[in-house]
Amino acid sequence: MSSNTITLGYWALPLRGQPIRYIFELAKFPYQQTLYTSATASNWFGKDKQELGLDFPNLPYLIKGDFKITESQNIVNYAIDITKQQHLLGTGQKTFKIDNIRFFCDELTSKVFLATRKSGEEKTTEINNVLIPKFKYLHKQLGNNVYFFDNKLSLADIFAYTAINVFKLKFNEEYQQFSSTFDPFMKNFEEIPLIKEYHNSDRYPKMP
Repeated sequence: MSSNTITLGYWALPLRGQPIRYIFELAKFPYQQTLYTSATASNWFGKDKQELGLDFPNLPYLIKGDFKITESQNIVNYAIDITKQQHLLGTGQKTFKIDNIRFFCDELTSKVFLATRKSGEEKTTEINNVLIPKFKYLHKQLGNNVYFFDNKLSLADIFAYTAINVFKLKFNEEYQQFSSTFDPFMKNFEEIPLIKEYHNSDRYPKMP
């Protein structure tokens, strides 16, 4: 492996590591992936977690030669820096408003996925008492816009799309109450030429 090659390791799912992939794709920045699935999870837990030399072993991880980091938000910041896409962060106080949605949606993506692992009354309670109230906040913040801020793409949109997409795929019936707002937002994001190309490629991990 070349010392200049970036390797991103994560599950073969469009979850918390997905915004990192979008950042690289939007910049047409070369990277390679190590994708872990339920069938190959032992490659991570039984081998790579111990042998890659990560200071804080976790998924996702990013390796570039001897440079190795983990934690999804840390990797996002690095990806923004190396691809020179600081415009996605916003400026001034807007940066913190963007980060509000960024971190809110990062946690929300995890909560949606965890809800899929539950069943029965526990699952119903999680959907009604946790997921739907949080998506109502997001729905209100977006309003009739197709971008969250200044009619242009930011990290807020990338993280929100990731959370909304998983929710739509896994809880489509519950999603429908938000569809009039979220559908145009998702379509707008998916029609960005580089995103459209990426979604149609084998680099994009599909949600089972």
